[in-house]
Amino acid sequence: MTSLTTTDRYDAVSRFFHWTMAGLIAVVFAMGLLVDALPRSAEAAFVNVHMLLGLLILALYAGRIGWRWRHKPPPADPTLGRFIDATSRLGHIGLYALMIATPLVGLALIFFRGRGIDFYAFQIPSPIAASRAVSRPMKEVHEWAAYALVGLAALHAAAALWHHFVRRDGVLQRMLPAR
Repeated sequence: MTSLTTTDRYDAVSRFFHWTMAGLIAVVFAMGLLVDALPRSAEAAFVNVHMLLGLLILALYAGRIGWRWRHKPPPADPTLGRFIDATSRLGHIGLYALMIATPLVGLALIFFRGRGIDFYAFQIPSPIAASRAVSRPMKEVHEWAAYALVGLAALHAAAALWHHFVRRDGVLQRMLPAR
């Protein structure tokens, strides 16, 4: 296993964003799968929590992008080769695109259903008119984007485990706390 210096690792803030968003995405995805099994009386509150967590993901995404813009990630290992480097970059682009697209489409879906954002203490009304013709396909787009995000995240995790157990190159350790 490769030993890493502090310049090879992601900083603590980047790791916080990474693992917090990964956990939230898993929770929000699971909630999306469970919503249809709920009694109608509990559905609205459950969907509201799902939506608020989605908005938290958007806020964390903004912070993550801002942090990454000012604090560049450690350089990739030059021994990985062009194919692995290219697939890693494409995978990260896909993850970042889906991390913003999925909650934004979900927010638009809520608005096109004629609902606002309920923060319990106050409500932000929908800025657009309700439209079933738009909300139905938007629901499909939101669901497919969520499946794509979780699928790509699973591939990302599998690649990290491959690096750790097969290549033993220290790539996974870059995103883990130092021991």
